[in-house]
Amino acid sequence: MKTEIKRRILALADTHGRLPDLDVSQADCVMIAGDVCPHESYLPEFQRPWLEGDFYRWVEALGRPVYLALGNHDFISKFDAPPNLHYGTHRIVDDVLLFSFTPYYAGCWAWEDGELFLAQVLRVTLENRGNRPVPPIWLSHVPPWGVCDGRSKTDKNGSLALWEAIVKYQPRLVICGHIHKGAGEGKLGKTRIYNVAVTRGFANDETTNKPMDRQPVLIEV
Repeated sequence: MKTEIKRRILALADTHGRLPDLDVSQADCVMIAGDVCPHESYLPEFQRPWLEGDFYRWVEALGRPVYLALGNHDFISKFDAPPNLHYGTHRIVDDVLLFSFTPYYAGCWAWEDGELFLAQVLRVTLENRGNRPVPPIWLSHVPPWGVCDGRSKTDKNGSLALWEAIVKYQPRLVICGHIHKGAGEGKLGKTRIYNVAVTRGFANDETTNKPMDRQPVLIEV
């Protein structure tokens, strides 16, 4: 029996200032898993005008609902956004769980502190959802531990807190980025995991003016 396709998602992450000409003709919505701001500066006086200018116009022109989870290169927690943009650090929008991993929210760059923050965000958001079912789609900047995180015997790239939440709740789909070398598709139980990073190596000051190293992924759910 053929499974009915309810939504087509055009997914990408780690654009680092790129505003690509996306083909959204086959997509119902666009999901971006963080690190959208240019690498040139983390200062709010640089990022806010960019988000409320070039990025605002780019999102608006897509003509589709856009969901955004902020990343560790995105230091602005609140900004003027077009009506079709849904973003935030821990909120449920429609059937999508948005949560971010940023120094602004976590309070510092330390991975251990960021993990504690992420665990708290997941716990509070999911436990306080009321009578609503667990959102079937999760949009996260970081990947789960050991899945699409470029992990080797010496690397510790993915989030254990996210891994534990996925194992417990088993959403249908998790879209993430952050670890550029982890781009690809994986699975954790029944949950499909997509790392959709479009940058291959490390971001630098020239990344914004270069083409994407990888193309966005059209995901059917």
